[in-house]
Amino acid sequence: MKYILMIASALFLLVGCSHKEEIKKESLGETLHAPDTSMSNEATPVSTNENPTTTSEHLISISKDPIDHLTPDSDELTDSSCPKGMIAPSYITDQSIFYVDDQSSEQPRDQIIAFSRLSETCDVLYEATEGINSLVGIDQTLYWTEYDTRRTSDVSWTIHALDLDTGKVQTIHEGESTNENPTPILTTHDQALNWIQYEVKDDRVISQVISYDTKTSEVRILVTAQLNETKNPDGDYILEQKRTANSLLLHKAISKDGERMLTLERVADNEKKTLLTDEGILNFDGMDDRFAYTSDEGLTIVDGGKEETYRFKTTSRTPSDAAVFVNPHTVAFRDRAENVYLADLDTKTALALRRDGFGHTASKPIYFNNTLCFAVLQVESPGESVTFYTYKMK
Repeated sequence: MKYILMIASALFLLVGCSHKEEIKKESLGETLHAPDTSMSNEATPVSTNENPTTTSEHLISISKDPIDHLTPDSDELTDSSCPKGMIAPSYITDQSIFYVDDQSSEQPRDQIIAFSRLSETCDVLYEATEGINSLVGIDQTLYWTEYDTRRTSDVSWTIHALDLDTGKVQTIHEGESTNENPTPILTTHDQALNWIQYEVKDDRVISQVISYDTKTSEVRILVTAQLNETKNPDGDYILEQKRTANSLLLHKAISKDGERMLTLERVADNEKKTLLTDEGILNFDGMDDRFAYTSDEGLTIVDGGKEETYRFKTTSRTPSDAAVFVNPHTVAFRDRAENVYLADLDTKTALALRRDGFGHTASKPIYFNNTLCFAVLQVESPGESVTFYTYKMK
């Protein structure tokens, strides 16, 4: 297996958005439009800042203050209509929490489940013919990739949409993952659905960030990268992407002059800036001129405008592995698969959202429609009960 694709496969297994891993250890289509030159580094030359500004550093400590101002709603999935086992929320509205139930790892026919926050009961909205990965939502529509999830590559995949008001399911895009390249991982920003799509031509691997406008159904190529896989690989390979306001964050593997490195860079207004080099990034997010990432070392938040860096250092071998901006000065993250915190840049403290001791497993937090949500699996309880915790953020 070629080196760069080994990196892609390993990262896909480690930090991919598969619902099956959230709690347990927790040919490009002809419909594509022309690249968006406001963000594409293929159509327009871009300038590069390879020397990010050195910032002053602050440590984030755990807050001991009461959490009366953040009282969560909690829902235990005890109703007989709710599938039991390890689950993680994928999308949330005021009425429902949506997640994927893995029926069988040997014969995947995954189901999309809607948990009613009013009646505390569950309904099966959709049953796949194979497996479901990367479930997300925008307004009253769910989106996911469907393929044989027993395999991480060399499979045909389809991106589906489910209208929650009508129950109608439609296919919005399809493709094939070949040569060990991963299947699409969906992310959302405003009314856009985004993913990375790969094409192999001879010794070249082309990776493109695709954006689908959910209002107009327009498909655009935001960024294109190319890796020439010869005896001495040369070029870029996009591993992960996250769109934020007017920019795009890209986690990339770069090969040049016989050297290989991993970077996190920001692309905006036909310019790209390298934010990190050779960091063990597990997850990242951004808002305005700030970005956050988790690694074996813990959580790091960088405020580019103020040239400030904030760090929450993990105290266990198990890393912090999820980060999501709730607002420009607050980041939710999971630490050691046991607790979910809110890191506040103004006070330089992290508030523990779970204070019921250890021995439980928490899913990665998600943030949709001004609501933070995660699940807790209480392994010592009868039937390994799962509880959803939701925080309405202002």
